[in-house]
Amino acid sequence: MKKLLFIIPMFCILITADYAQVSVIANKSVEENSISSSKLADIYSLINVKWSNGSKIVVFEQAADNDAKSKFYGYISKEPLSLKKEWLKKQFSGEAKVPDSVPSDEEMISKVASTPGAIGYVKNSSLNGSVKVLAEIK
Repeated sequence: MKKLLFIIPMFCILITADYAQVSVIANKSVEENSISSSKLADIYSLINVKWSNGSKIVVFEQAADNDAKSKFYGYISKEPLSLKKEWLKKQFSGEAKVPDSVPSDEEMISKVASTPGAIGYVKNSSLNGSVKVLAEIK
């Protein structure tokens, strides 16, 4: 019985540890090595469309509502629906293009790795070394 009381909490800790970790990723061509939540909010609001060296930022978005998306939006203090409205306004006015949505972490990593200037977010457990990690959200 004592073993069971020890095993159950340990199992819960292991499950929640993976749930809570998200990485903000970028193409390896991006010169930045870290990024703040406020700069991410500006990038995902399509306010900041260029990296510090002047190259274009290409934003990728998770298509499905999932743990990574929820954690990411909480980190940048934005609501997905209000951000989508901002994107559509900017697209209709010609200011910016709505970010491409990708269906999975694997697809996100593939798109970001193959697109110069790209940025996105995935669960830490999906990382494979083909992209640069700019921030970890715990």
